[in-house]
Parts: sequence; structure tokens; C-alpha cells
Amino acid sequence: MIGLGTGIGLGPGIAQGLEGALLATWLLQLGLTLRFAAVARRRLQQRPALASPAPAAEVVLCLRGVDPSLGAALAALGAQAYPGPWRLLVVVDSLEDPSWVVAEQRLGQLEALGQASWQGVRMIPLAARPQAGSLKSASLRQAFGVLHPSTELVALVDADAVVAPGWLAALAAGCGQAGVGAVSGNRWYEPAQGDCPGSGPGMVRAIWNGGALVLMTVLGIPWGGSLAIRRELIEPSGWRQVLATSFCEDTALPGPLATVGFTYQFRPELIALDRDNSICLRPLTRWIARQLLTARLHHRAWPLVALHGLGSLVLLLACLAELLVLLLHGQLPAASGLGAALLLYEFGCVGLLLWIGQVAGRALAALGPGRGAASDVGPRDGPTGLASAWRLLRWLPLTQLVYGIATVRAALARRVEWRGVVYEVRSGGVARLSRPAPSGA
Repeated sequence: MIGLGTGIGLGPGIAQGLEGALLATWLLQLGLTLRFAAVARRRLQQRPALASPAPAAEVVLCLRGVDPSLGAALAALGAQAYPGPWRLLVVVDSLEDPSWVVAEQRLGQLEALGQASWQGVRMIPLAARPQAGSLKSASLRQAFGVLHPSTELVALVDADAVVAPGWLAALAAGCGQAGVGAVSGNRWYEPAQGDCPGSGPGMVRAIWNGGALVLMTVLGIPWGGSLAIRRELIEPSGWRQVLATSFCEDTALPGPLATVGFTYQFRPELIALDRDNSICLRPLTRWIARQLLTARLHHRAWPLVALHGLGSLVLLLACLAELLVLLLHGQLPAASGLGAALLLYEFGCVGLLLWIGQVAGRALAALGPGRGAASDVGPRDGPTGLASAWRLLRWLPLTQLVYGIATVRAALARRVEWRGVVYEVRSGGVARLSRPAPSGA
């Protein structure tokens, strides 16, 4: 897990200062994790009840390219055990996008087999490609304009989120709370196991995501992959207008909600499981940088997010440099003390990650059996637990490095690529520069 910290000047005689900085950084991380665990525990214990009758709901799924989990994601939507009427609206990048045929065939199969619980499903192509904002934001703006007249609750889901049967009901219950206008969960990565444990990049993503889950919860940053909003607030809050120039749909949502007197709330039971293990390191670094860019563009807490990403990397590099200086000057006692402090810091971060995984495991199990499987970023007992801790320790330093590099990329980005489209980052929004052929990039 990556922590807060500040770089300290290098040279002999500062080893104790660096040791103190490591301790302070870990204590800050502990405080963040305590806050996250307390929020998750309280909200899991006080889950709101779904109103009767349940509000009419509409799930919006935006597609560009074929995600490996698209079929499973659609089947999970079809299996929703929602007590009220609900519909599915799929917005595809274009009629030529490969996801159109795949989704159309899968939806037909589910309906033919009687495995579709929705009352209606529509597939529409993206009609307009504005010069500002992302294609995802444009797809949502179009969807909001063609919702069914009876729709009271709008839910968003990503094609890589395989949700539980009680997912839509939990979204509706969360939004039904007094003063709450929108709720969301978050992603949880469990790299597929089997004979070969999670790959290096897959573990890096899982470790980074564990820290991101804590930070997003504490700072109140929504996740659009599992999100719902009251339909009555979309236009009055100005959210639809914000989407006209937004790079992403979710990060800026709390601001518009506050203008109409409503709040956003994270719901731990809405965490979505992702077992993908196929990403490579270079694309992963770009992917993390893109996630961070959304905070830079759309959230006032960006300075804290940037400090979170860079702080401990700078501190760890300072410790390694000082350790080298001490060894070169033969100051073995000081080098031993600093080296031990550095190892204890990394072990402490592993312990926090295991704790975060334990909290996430309980959240995954909240909506039914089979979602809270053991994870490499979760708790284990006995030899298997030690193996998981060792795996985390092995990949933690690389994660800290990747996180720091990705933060710098996000801070300096002037262009960003998302699913084959290059966007120019401008003050107050983004502009699309090019649109290659549809792809799943």
C-alpha cells in the first residue's frame, strides 16, 4: 500500500529522521485504513431496506470493444433478483463495433433460455460524437435523454463488472435513504488463481487497487462501474451538463449532487469482483495514470491523491539512497537500523493490505455466497496465508514504483488514450483528437 510522505535530504546523519518518517507514514496509512474499515463495517451492519414498492429502474451499459467478461457481465444482469420493474439500455459505440454483435447474440440467448429478468432491453448506437468530453460521457448523455418514462432509478455498470443477483436491489435501497442522491461500490481485483498464481502485473493492479479503495472511500470519490442515481436529480443537479466536457462520468458527481442538497455515499456491498489477470506492466501503468487523471480533472482532492501517489515513493528512494551512503561510509549500525526500519515499513504495508482484503471479502459476501472467495489481497490462514503475504511483499515495491510513475504521468498529461481514442487534456475538460476504428484497447 502506498502512503503519504515527504522527501528528506540525503547524506550522513539523517538515518534516524528517515526512520521517523517511515513510522509517521505508516501511521498515516493505518489511520486511513482504520477509517475505511470503520465506514465499511458500519454500513454493512446498517444496510438500508428496499422500499416497497421498489422503484422502476433502468440499467445503462456503455460498450466500446469487447471486454473478455462481457458475456458473464450480461448473464449477471439477467440474473438480477429485483422485486420491481427494470429495464436494460445498452449504448454501443457504433453499429460496426464488435461488441454490438456479441452483446446482441448474448442478450438473445439469455432471453431464449428464460434467464433474463428485465422487462425490456434496448440496444442503441452512439448517435453523436461531440468535440469535447469522452465518448463514454457522450453515451451516457444520450442514454439519459431516452430513458423509459417510468424510470425512477438509473444504474450504471461496466462491462468488466460481474455483479451479484442482489446488486440492483442494493443500489435502489442505498439511493432510497433520506438525503442520499447517488451510491456506488468499487472494484476489487482477484487475479485468477489455479496452477499459476496471479501474474506480476495482475498482482500490482490488485495491490494498487487495495490502496485506491481506501483512498476513494475516505475522500468520497464515486466509481461509475457500479453506481446508481435518482433520475429526478440528473437534470436539476446539472450532472448531465457536466458530462458534456467530462473525461469520466463518476468523479465529479458529488459536486452537482451537493447543489441540490443531496449527497453521494459509498456502499461496500456494491463492490464488484474482477478476476482478470491478463494485463501487462506498460498498459497497467497507463491504466493507473488514467484513473488518477480523472481525479486531477474532476475532484478537488487531487493534491491529496497526488501526494498519496508520490509521497512514499520519494521517501523510499531517499531511504535507499541514504542506506547506500551509509554502507559506502562503513556506518554499519546506522545502515542496519535504517534497513530494518525499511523492512518493517514494507511488512506493515502488507499487514494493512491483508486487513483491507479482509474487509473487502466481507463486503463481497454481503450479497450472497460465492463472491467472497479468498484473495491474494485478502486474509489467509496457515501456510497459504504466509504464501499470500510473501506474494504481496514481493510485488509491493514494484507497485510503489508504478504508482509513483503513474502519478507523475497523470500530473503532466496533456494527452491520454482510452480504448483507442486519443483525448487532449484541456483546462476545464478534454477534447477528442482522433477516433480510430472501434477497438477494445
